[in-house]
Amino acid sequence: MRRVLLLFLAGALIAVATAGAATSSSAVVKTAFNAKLKKTIVVAGNGKTVYMFTGDTGGTSTCAAIDPTCATLWPYFTTTGKPATGAGITASLLGTTKTGGKLQVTYNHHPLYYYSGDKKPGDVVGQSALQSWWVLSPKGKPIK
Repeated sequence: MRRVLLLFLAGALIAVATAGAATSSSAVVKTAFNAKLKKTIVVAGNGKTVYMFTGDTGGTSTCAAIDPTCATLWPYFTTTGKPATGAGITASLLGTTKTGGKLQVTYNHHPLYYYSGDKKPGDVVGQSALQSWWVLSPKGKPIK
């Protein structure tokens, strides 16, 4: 009985340690060639497109302040630590800003967002929405 209890406790400790490790991972930012735009763009580590909003100023997200439903349509690209630099990304352009109590990933001082209409890697449905939402080049400039 004691041995079973020790095995159970050891398993529980491993599960807790593994869970803690999983939550401390950071977002990855990389580039990918987008066939629809015929350009290389900044994407999340999972390949999904990220966007910048022209209404953001000084590296600060203003999306939710402008429209409370904004964060539903344009979820923040967040991280739990320092974002990781993937292929094609300039490390000095990568950063974070505090948004709604979370760390939002930035690139060239642009807070980054997903678009809820993009369903898979390579989708760019949000590109040029309201002439305010744009994908970024590897240099951190909006592609219009």
